Amino acid sequence: MLELNHKEIKQMILKSDDEEKCREIFNRLQVFIRENEMQPTDVQWLSLVSHVTAMVNRSVNGEVIQSFHASLFSEVSPASIEMAEKVCGWLTSLQVDEKYLLSIHFENIKNNKQ
Repeated sequence: MLELNHKEIKQMILKSDDEEKCREIFNRLQVFIRENEMQPTDVQWLSLVSHVTAMVNRSVNGEVIQSFHASLFSEVSPASIEMAEKVCGWLTSLQVDEKYLLSIHFENIKNNKQ
């Protein structure tokens, strides 16, 4: 997993609307990924960090994502949705739909083991 001092991750965090919150979430996310015995590729990790940074920005600014029907994510495992829900719980003012978008990252990372 790429570390906080990785160039691209540092840039994402520096461009965020709340650097301190992004660093906190990044560190929690690293622990969370390890605890769940997941091994993202560098590309998956960068994509996940980018998404979570955008979530921090939406949380800070009260931005709203477009609503969609949860059935679009019917092929995503309940475990991935539950993981995403936990991560979303680290932030305030996020829409419920946010967990579905985030769950795709966890589902893809889980597929690395197969």
